[in-house]
Amino acid sequence: MSVTSVKKVFLYTSITLLILIFVSVIVVWNSFIHVQLPHGAVLHVLPGYRNKQAEGAVIICPGGGYSYLEKWYEGYQWFPFFYMQGYTPAMLEYRMPKHNYKSPMTDGAEAIQMMRQRANEWHFDKNNVGIVGFSAGGHLASTMMVIDNDLVRPDFGILFYPVISMKKELTHIDSHNQLLGRDASEQLEEQFSNELHVTEKTPPAFIAVANDDKAVSPQNSILFYDGMRAMNRPASLRVYPSGGHGFVCRLRSKYRSQVLEDLTDWLHNRQNE
Repeated sequence: MSVTSVKKVFLYTSITLLILIFVSVIVVWNSFIHVQLPHGAVLHVLPGYRNKQAEGAVIICPGGGYSYLEKWYEGYQWFPFFYMQGYTPAMLEYRMPKHNYKSPMTDGAEAIQMMRQRANEWHFDKNNVGIVGFSAGGHLASTMMVIDNDLVRPDFGILFYPVISMKKELTHIDSHNQLLGRDASEQLEEQFSNELHVTEKTPPAFIAVANDDKAVSPQNSILFYDGMRAMNRPASLRVYPSGGHGFVCRLRSKYRSQVLEDLTDWLHNRQNE
């Protein structure tokens, strides 16, 4: 076969693969269900097969400092992983607070209620609905975990490099200012410092953070883990040597595969408890 023929075969094969990928993306996207929640947030859900009951579901809360949503890297990118683990994935497109802290919290509560209400329709166990949070989305997720309301508290939580505290010496200051305002009172900051509000009802947690995270101090994760231990709640804190903020979302990140392996084991052990 000549060099020209080889090039043509390679070109045709590449084009065919691109078409197949494009068609697959369209098919998957058309399988999504987009549900508007009562106060305007949107829940994007990828239901499982009708003849197969999923273990549970996860609601993914992307980060973005409470000023925007990182919907791809901290949202849709994670659908295949959770789907393969046997969970129905959903992404919460929550409203930005603009100093109105009630908005994202309301959206989180409504998302959990909606997932449980439609569990039969979307084919998963309504008593196994978890919440996943990245960065500022981790603050929203951990707020739902410590909320004093059985109806909207998730059954487990997964927190990646989360903002936990709203105390100025510890928090991610941009998230703080967007959620509470620059001049928030100490009382309001303590109200949304979730490391202070872990109770005997706080669900099990998997927490992953890079030791060299310069954007959100790993101390957020450590204090939340300490709070879980103090209340004798199941929790796994994984501190990876390096990677910085957002390390689990970068495909070439050194410890990404290790995080996925550790999380897979944690989810599997939960299912078999």
